[in-house]
Amino acid sequence: KRITLQYPMCENDRYLFNSDDGDTRAFLNALEAFGRGYSFYHRWICAIVCSFGIQLNFLHILVLTRDPMRAYTINNILSVIAVCDVMTMASYLIYLAKFKFQEDESALGYSYLWLVFLLAHVVSSIALHTVSLYLSVIMAFIRWNALKRMHSNWVRGGSVRCVFSVTFLFATLLSFSNLAVHDIVPVTETLDELPNGIREIDLIDLYTVSLRSVALDNDCIIFKSQLWLTGIFFKVIPCLLLLWFTVALMLKLCALSRKRPLVTSTSTRKRKAVDKSTAMLIIMLTVFLFTEMPQGAIAILNAIYTRDVHVNVYLHIGELLDLLSLVNCNVGFVLYCCMSSRYRHTFRSLFLSRLRTKTIITKHGIFGF
Repeated sequence: KRITLQYPMCENDRYLFNSDDGDTRAFLNALEAFGRGYSFYHRWICAIVCSFGIQLNFLHILVLTRDPMRAYTINNILSVIAVCDVMTMASYLIYLAKFKFQEDESALGYSYLWLVFLLAHVVSSIALHTVSLYLSVIMAFIRWNALKRMHSNWVRGGSVRCVFSVTFLFATLLSFSNLAVHDIVPVTETLDELPNGIREIDLIDLYTVSLRSVALDNDCIIFKSQLWLTGIFFKVIPCLLLLWFTVALMLKLCALSRKRPLVTSTSTRKRKAVDKSTAMLIIMLTVFLFTEMPQGAIAILNAIYTRDVHVNVYLHIGELLDLLSLVNCNVGFVLYCCMSSRYRHTFRSLFLSRLRTKTIITKHGIFGF
């Protein structure tokens, strides 16, 4: 909580809430109470989600990179998303360990290196999560394209490297805009007066994150531009694209089901496999939408009503939004295990058969005696 930024009140800053209204004050007080109550449990919930999520995604990557699964572009993209999710959750675990579990309420700042990590964590998490979102959009496009042409070149092929490279470069460049408005400064520069019992020499090696003065010039034009940039490109655009392709996939699947002619049993099995894969992708995209759309709405409101939304809303539900993003990191493994027979078969052949062989060798020796 010592690293929470104090957002400035820029000139012509708009107000979203009417503080004179009783119902509004009651709502904001309830939101603040929720934030205080949830904050303690957040660290434990996210630590559990990240710990299990890293292990599950490692299994997910191993299965998706086997030969039977690697032949399909969507599985290759899913494996890249899983790698991004592992890196995101690993970084979040380190963040939790330092800034949540070891949190000192009396501390006024942190060492310079830890704040370098914090900014790197913020930039990398935003970039990796944005890559995952846009890759999900690309998966939806590929499946939508495949429903029109079963033998589309998008379904099979090695285009995933090019797709990932372009997406990663785009998200990374946009994420670095955060460094243009944030800076690491000595704690002494942010204090009007020293707290009681604290000497200036006690704060000499302590730093905090602050907004750059240049970002606040000209009615905070750079700062607000960065909020609009991240809100639109990181949340709104991928959410709208996800919504578009999810609806398109559902309509296409319904249309194919209604006009499907009588075909051979082999063609029927192939079509059912495609339908099942499409339904699985629709569920995954729907989960992404329900967890990302609230963040997109908050991001846009934060750009319009900067200080009002940040102080009265984001500070109290920001951790909950983090949890929603972490939940997305664990959707793929669960869905594939539940709905893909090829995935389950690959998983069993990769892990369970080895475990069974190891158990037999342990019981009976190498030669079975």
